Amino acid sequence: MATPVSGVQVQDNGPGSASTTTPTSVTTAPPPRLPPLPDRPAPVANMTPNMSTMVFDGPGSAGKAVKRPRPVKSCNSCRQRKLRCDRTCPCSQCNKSNRLCKYANEHEPGPLSEGSDVEASPRPTKRPHRPAPPYADVPHPQPHSTPGSVVGGGGGGGSLSEQPRGVPGSVLDYFGARLERLEKFVFNPSAPSAGGGPEWGPSRAQFAPYATVTGSPATIRSLSVKGNLRTRFFGQNETRVLLNLFDEAREFILNRSRGDDIRVLFEQLHKIYRTLQEESRRALTPIPVFTDSMLPVQKRMADILPNRPICDRLLEAYIAMSEGLYRVVHVPSFKAEYESFWAQTGVSDGFLPRLMCMLSLGARFETEARGLSRDRTDGIHAPTACALARGWLDGLRGKQLVDIDTLQCEVLHLHASRMMSSRNQESWTQLGFIVRMAMTMGLHRDPDEFPQIRPFYAELRRRLWYTVIDMDLHVALACNLPCAVREGEYTCRPPSNLDDNDIFPDMNKLPPSKPIDEYTNSQLQAYASRTLTHRIRVSSIINRLDTIRDFQEVLDCGIKLEQLLDDVNLLFPRRNQTLDPRAKFKEWRMRALLDMHVRRPLLALYRPFALSTVECPSHITTSYLKSSMVMLTYMDELDPGMPGFGDVSHMYHVVLKHDIMQAAFSVCYFIKSANEQTARNNMAALNGQLPSPDAMQQDGLSFINALDNRMIWSTQGMTRAVQQTLDSFVAMVKDSSCDLKDTLILSAVLNSVKGATHEERIQRITEGIAKIVDASMMSLNTNPEAVANMPMMSGPNTPVDPYAPQGFYSPATFFDDFACWDTDQWDLSTVPVGMK
Repeated sequence: MATPVSGVQVQDNGPGSASTTTPTSVTTAPPPRLPPLPDRPAPVANMTPNMSTMVFDGPGSAGKAVKRPRPVKSCNSCRQRKLRCDRTCPCSQCNKSNRLCKYANEHEPGPLSEGSDVEASPRPTKRPHRPAPPYADVPHPQPHSTPGSVVGGGGGGGSLSEQPRGVPGSVLDYFGARLERLEKFVFNPSAPSAGGGPEWGPSRAQFAPYATVTGSPATIRSLSVKGNLRTRFFGQNETRVLLNLFDEAREFILNRSRGDDIRVLFEQLHKIYRTLQEESRRALTPIPVFTDSMLPVQKRMADILPNRPICDRLLEAYIAMSEGLYRVVHVPSFKAEYESFWAQTGVSDGFLPRLMCMLSLGARFETEARGLSRDRTDGIHAPTACALARGWLDGLRGKQLVDIDTLQCEVLHLHASRMMSSRNQESWTQLGFIVRMAMTMGLHRDPDEFPQIRPFYAELRRRLWYTVIDMDLHVALACNLPCAVREGEYTCRPPSNLDDNDIFPDMNKLPPSKPIDEYTNSQLQAYASRTLTHRIRVSSIINRLDTIRDFQEVLDCGIKLEQLLDDVNLLFPRRNQTLDPRAKFKEWRMRALLDMHVRRPLLALYRPFALSTVECPSHITTSYLKSSMVMLTYMDELDPGMPGFGDVSHMYHVVLKHDIMQAAFSVCYFIKSANEQTARNNMAALNGQLPSPDAMQQDGLSFINALDNRMIWSTQGMTRAVQQTLDSFVAMVKDSSCDLKDTLILSAVLNSVKGATHEERIQRITEGIAKIVDASMMSLNTNPEAVANMPMMSGPNTPVDPYAPQGFYSPATFFDDFACWDTDQWDLSTVPVGMK
């Protein structure tokens, strides 16, 4: 039997790597005549790592190239079916086909390729196959690697075979040239993988040698799983994810072996929560006389309207509060149609549904009952008005679905619904429909591309398009889910900075846009639309955190957003003249909304690194802390004794509730870190040690550098800011936009991070919960005795056991059933599933 050529050694680079032939130095007799090398290299496609050419020395075989059997690198199933195998266990092909994935080992040779034209021959000894973890089995060149030395990836290099001798020199040159071309092909990151990697889906192999810069997934995202069938994703802004940053508070809430006094508190909270939940459900239920009537929906909408003076007041409130960042209608045109309605001279079909939503938004901030009163002398019942508008929208068909009035009504209805009950994930789903509806109408393309669109309507289309995608970005950041539209997928130009009175339907050309620092009806949107590109980039970054390997991209985007925040302060300087209570601090509200519009994505961008990373640039932590404190202290600019302060404060906490809650948790994290650092320094001083001076001078060592004595806010100042925020939410415990569980968890977290002994912190947490119980009973006009006599109510979907005692209570039942937007499937008695 012929023997392989001497001087060629076969090196096994482990799973996912091809066997390579490496020439060795040989001093032998002159080589036999070989076939000339081809002038042009063989195609790369023919140079498979599973096939190499061997030359045999023997009588009658000089110079004859014979193919040897390919070593069995693929699994048995892929080899039999001639499929491309990624050589993992199980491989992707077997996974897709649900087949058993099995590899042939050294004692069980696999079947020969059907294309082999020789019999099986003895093969060199190789290591048993050890499957590597996914995305970690791709070899990468080392700094000392050469064309003749390839370092195996994965689990280390295999043992080399016995070095043969007596190989002709030209054969070594031939194999060296082929090996060099093969290395260029394998190690070129832009070329497709020659051997490994899944055939379908994105590959993360190129990131295998590097580590991510984010922290634990449990502090960034979570998944609630109910019986493996009901699941819900929670992003980094959710309270249940933020709670994972605070072990002591989490342990207190989830601990099933509480003392009797704490058990009584949670039992009271459980009953109060059920009562508040039932009251909120009744308040948000539409009036059945109007929703279940057989009359035409237009007639029912007209019947629910209050009298003309109340409608005028609510409409003006909507225009003053909402037609700023989100421009939906042309105010003079809508007011003209509004006058026609009261004069009974005829209006379009889409007028009343839009008016219903506008009045609902105005009633949310202008009436004592916040739009939930069924008495029409106070305003309009917002849930009924929104239900009638939704009924009209659901009845549209065909061409009505691509009418601009329909799109405006969809946007207004979503906006009004969010003001009553903010269900972010439902809003994210609905906004996906609205964005695609706008794209089917061509709003994503600039109107100048279509000459048949008149300038007036072109400007309205630009305003409406940027309203839709801005709302989509807002909700996507809140849910930590992707936007429906990404950068470069639309050509629509930002709207001009023009007053509504500057444009009218019959105009032939738009007037020049006014300077951005000049006040107009559209100034806020004109500026916000010019920052949209940078804010959309934030959504792209935080939805691919697993692929980020350094902070440069994050810093570039964050610094740009900080520059935009400086521009906001130039547009709306912080001067006392802007604090005019007669218009409910209108200019202050405009600056606050625009500032938060840009600051919200900045916080979302920095949060995974500032709170979840062991080491990150100090600029990220200091900027994140600064923005969080700005969120909590913005209301300090206003005098609580001035008229209108209560309405503005309520509006601020309703509109920015989730942003303020996240900022409060973030500041608590920095308080906790500062107290821990102080305790470590005190312990080091007791032991006669000093902190390393290098640690204080090294940039980006950790977030602790942002919390030394040179920081802007002291620990006491941060604690006071969070406490004021907590008090504001406790006062709003009966409001439908406020969630009792979020308030409870914030109280537990704040009291757990204050410096003290463990027993003192537990006592403070208990006292904080008792304050929430007292405030809740006061809002319900009840007392502890009445609460004790309340039955243990169950949720609407929870079966009640008639044989179970009514007083039965488990410590975790307070967190078992949730009907609100951010508490559905919140079972805090179970550990959330961290997404990896």
